[in-house]
Amino acid sequence: GHEKEIFNLIKLDDLNGAAEGSTVNFDSLLESSAVTKSKYDVHKVVVGREDFTAKGVTVQAHAFTKAARDAIEGSGGKCELLSKTTGAVLEA
Repeated sequence: GHEKEIFNLIKLDDLNGAAEGSTVNFDSLLESSAVTKSKYDVHKVVVGREDFTAKGVTVQAHAFTKAARDAIEGSGGKCELLSKTTGAVLEA
C-alpha cells in the first residue's frame, strides 16, 4: 500500500528567534536549540500556536503548509523547497 509520508514538523514560532535577513533550516534551528533532534529527515513547516514574528527570513524545508508559506511571505520572507532525496534547494 501507499506509505504515509512522515514529516518532522517545524512550527513557525520556532523561527521567531531568527535574525532578519537570515536563512533558517532544521540544522540551523538545531544549532540554536530552537528545535530538538528529529528522527525524521523530512521537515515540514507548519503554523505554530504563537504568532510568527520573524521578518524577512528565508526558510528552507521539504514542505510548507499554505498558511505557513503565507505567513513567511507576508512578513517579507521566502520559502525554499528542499529536495527530499538530496536535501538541495529546488528552484521554485
